[in-house]
Amino acid sequence: MAFVVGVYARTQAASLRQEEWAALRRSLQIGPMDESGFAGTARLQLAWISLDGSVGTAEQQPDGTCSLLWGNVYREGHDGRANRQLLRDEAGRDEPRLADTSGAFGFACHDAASDSLCLLTDKLGIRPLFVYCASDRVWFSSSLRVMERLPAVRKVMDLRAMTETAFFGWPLGDRTAYVDIRVLRPGERLRIDASRVHADYYWRWNTLPAWQGSREECVTDLATRFRTAIRRRRRADKRVFSLLSGGLDSRMIATALREQGTEVVACNFSPIGTQDQVYSREAAKALGCHYASLPLEAGHSPNLYMQLSTAWRAGEIDGGGPVDRPHWVFAGIGGSTGFGAVFWDEELINFFRSGRTREGVEFFFARMGWRLIERLYPRGDLARMREALVEGVLEQLREFPCEDPARGFHLFEMMNDQRRHLHAHWDNASMHGMQFYVPFFDSQFLERMLSIPLDWTLRHDLYYQWMEEFDPAARSVPWQVYPGHKPCPVIPSQPVPTQWEAGGRYVLADRAAWDAPLSSMLALRPFPRILNRNYLRYVRLMRTFGGDYGYAVEAAGKMCDVWQRSEGRMEWR
Repeated sequence: MAFVVGVYARTQAASLRQEEWAALRRSLQIGPMDESGFAGTARLQLAWISLDGSVGTAEQQPDGTCSLLWGNVYREGHDGRANRQLLRDEAGRDEPRLADTSGAFGFACHDAASDSLCLLTDKLGIRPLFVYCASDRVWFSSSLRVMERLPAVRKVMDLRAMTETAFFGWPLGDRTAYVDIRVLRPGERLRIDASRVHADYYWRWNTLPAWQGSREECVTDLATRFRTAIRRRRRADKRVFSLLSGGLDSRMIATALREQGTEVVACNFSPIGTQDQVYSREAAKALGCHYASLPLEAGHSPNLYMQLSTAWRAGEIDGGGPVDRPHWVFAGIGGSTGFGAVFWDEELINFFRSGRTREGVEFFFARMGWRLIERLYPRGDLARMREALVEGVLEQLREFPCEDPARGFHLFEMMNDQRRHLHAHWDNASMHGMQFYVPFFDSQFLERMLSIPLDWTLRHDLYYQWMEEFDPAARSVPWQVYPGHKPCPVIPSQPVPTQWEAGGRYVLADRAAWDAPLSSMLALRPFPRILNRNYLRYVRLMRTFGGDYGYAVEAAGKMCDVWQRSEGRMEWR
């Protein structure tokens, strides 16, 4: 867990004041048990909360340069000191030289030689970095919640970003819920001095050279890169903690860990009696992992991070002994989208390769079941909202053009949906205290994965071939399969329902959990003009008859929360 916040004075004449440093401390809401740190100069002040080594020590150089790294940077043959030096050099260098880095990290540096602030995030933006630039100050943080607590940061709701959030679940590109707060994009370097804010990229995924080798050579190379990603993250640990589902991604992580002689404490959260639960248990036995199965409670939306933390602290997970770093957990996030092409087939690919890009975007929306809740919003805003959703995706595709247009849309998913999924995890880390290792997001693994023909990966075809590079135990027991993908060649001993067939157990059935926030929203004075109050009244009425309108309450709740934090100010950008 790492919460970092900082403020930078853009000129020497506008040096920082004591009350600004105090604002940083207050924004972190530091508790008595938190491990916190503070450092800085007259131009740059930094504050942070760290857990289990997730934030390094701020470094101050004789010339006045001050920098801080949080998260993990990996480079073959280089230690932490060399990596920090590389990042400091990057702050004052015009030509980026970070192509060989991997990991999930953020970095801030006031470079004295160029008298500028440099902010960096990793190649996929897994560790978010939020920025607010004023005429004489720059405020930044690894957490949007922390930014919201800074009184000097102007908070005006971005209606376009909130429309995207209601539809996709996240804003697109560098947008956030607030007009003047942006989040760094994957591989972005932001440099700010007294007169300008300059953004460029030290890494661009759309410029990867196409793979020229054979399919067999590619599979071998991917296996080598994946093992390296695992080795870098486990370091010298002898016993680690890992999630283990009934699917393949977490199974392959556990397999690689076991191949490297690591004891694995595996934990599964799933509805009772599903493939997810049954197959994970069989996989753990085949691989020789310590195993704990904690069923999700019926009738409640799962909060995996909190359940995991609570169970671990309460001793419900018996790992046969302590793990080396109990706050870190390996997770298979990203494998299905990055490697398994879970949402792709020839029909979708053909839209983009035939130049029917807009049609392809709209087809994808329909396939994913994404719909604008039109009755929730004023009728006069709907046309603009519908067009903004499609145009937002098209903007992203134009910004990162690829030789293969279908790969361009795949990159759109990786750089938006996939990286944003983890942002909520980091933002809530103060409550659950867990950090994820996500080796499927290792950038050097992804460099190969995203340079090969997308067609190879359809229906997990390449994935199955890749599995043959690892311990056969991983393929000896059944695994659950996405609908329409290659079937599992291992026949289960008895029929077991999928987690999707048991999806009703994930639904929040407690009516009071929706009714309370709905009543609070309807009581707002003034009421947000961007919502249809009569529709919310209708939702409340239908709830009394057992109607399930939780999706509408949740969308309206997000809008109202940001509207209140913005004190009713909003703009469309």
